[in-house]
Amino acid sequence: MKHYVLMRLKEGVFDEAAERDYRETFEKLKEALPDDILSVAVRKNTVERPQNMTVMIEMTLKGPESLPRYLSHPLHKSIGQRYNPFVEAIASFDCE
Repeated sequence: MKHYVLMRLKEGVFDEAAERDYRETFEKLKEALPDDILSVAVRKNTVERPQNMTVMIEMTLKGPESLPRYLSHPLHKSIGQRYNPFVEAIASFDCE
């Protein structure tokens, strides 16, 4: 199952340190949930347009049953606590 999250963060928030934080946190999540998270990629937008998002998280999960385990994991919750105050728009998409 594919799980995508796209976020637009307030201008200037997704700097090199934030990008590194996202990459490290999601790699740690993959290590913590190896039976659920098969792959993960953090992608930074490279084209500035008003409708574009800032960052996209792309994950391959074992299946739909993996999503709640990932969403409730403390590492996922902690990155949300750090960056949710700066999120202007967010969308998620899940598909088989």
